Amino acid sequence: MKIIQNGKIDLQILKNCIAKPKIYEKSTAKFWDDEYISQQMLKYHLDPDIEAASKTREAIEAETSFIVKWTDMDDKKAVVDLGCGPGLYVKEFAKTGAKITGIDYSDRSINYANEFVKAVYENTNFLLMNYLNLNYSQTFDIATLIFYDFCVLNPTEQKHLLAKIHTALKDNGLFIFDVLSDQRKTLVTTKMSICEGGFWNSEPYIEIYNTFWYENVKTEGMQYTIIAEDGATRIIRLYHRMFGLAEIINLLSENHFKIEKVYKNLKGEPLSDDSETFGIFARKV
Repeated sequence: MKIIQNGKIDLQILKNCIAKPKIYEKSTAKFWDDEYISQQMLKYHLDPDIEAASKTREAIEAETSFIVKWTDMDDKKAVVDLGCGPGLYVKEFAKTGAKITGIDYSDRSINYANEFVKAVYENTNFLLMNYLNLNYSQTFDIATLIFYDFCVLNPTEQKHLLAKIHTALKDNGLFIFDVLSDQRKTLVTTKMSICEGGFWNSEPYIEIYNTFWYENVKTEGMQYTIIAEDGATRIIRLYHRMFGLAEIINLLSENHFKIEKVYKNLKGEPLSDDSETFGIFARKV
């Protein structure tokens, strides 16, 4: 798609590009598996001080420590980490001796994990695939999905994934994940930046960033409109579903999981009425 037509910017096309999309409307270009963008994502994954593609090193260490202790993770356990990225959580889990499988959609992240994690921890295995295509039965004691990945999925995908995880877990297996709560505040904004090169492209581009709010389903929409010098335009859309505690309890119950414990986060901090996130430990029933 190009916003330059007959040597002029087509303002109607531009207006349509930055308009509020229908909820869960797809991007017009690759994101997770884009060759250039995945390289930038990996840099953010590996920066220990930035919460962007991954959480900070401090948060990862605190969360993995709590999860390991809570689950009694040891060399008798089998664990799958969904959306594992370059294996930052897998690496920490692997120190327990458990057999850890990491699954991610990014070829670049999986290659990194194989080179720098699997090479050190032989009890790890990494698979390049969309975790919505998970195809295991009665295999794992524990499944993890961390950094609000569950919130990115649309309702159909959420139910589909819960069914896949339920099948993949052994009897009484644990599903551990975090979500954004409906106490989180979203501001509807529009920002424009002119970049000489950056996250989206090595060449100069304009970035128009919009945030939208969908009240009926409590969902935040983030839209990045990327315009190259020749007018070529890409739109990247991401969504975050925000849950009330009763909603997530009911959703899990409907899909044959029982919540064992809910914390403020996966560090195990106590839940409060104004918690903007939930760290959830649920058991297959």
